[in-house]
Amino acid sequence: MSEILQDIQRKLIFPLDFPSQKFTETVQQVTLLVGAILACNVGCATQSLKHLLIIYGISCLIAAIAVLPAYPAYTKKKLQWVQPEVASVSSN
Repeated sequence: MSEILQDIQRKLIFPLDFPSQKFTETVQQVTLLVGAILACNVGCATQSLKHLLIIYGISCLIAAIAVLPAYPAYTKKKLQWVQPEVASVSSN
């Protein structure tokens, strides 16, 4: 059972670099904001809460599709970790 869970865990890790994290957060915020404004306008125009919720749900789905998978464009810049230096200790 634990092998199955470990396999699922490996598939659910979406590594992104830092500039891509900032970009995806911006995409998510803009998509949800535009979707909320559009949903409110359509909901008010049609006097329908159902239309409001459907349009906002679609905008959430679009944001999830655009942001959640680790597309190759989001993983271009690999992180360069600093290599530890060995300090030499001299005895007097």
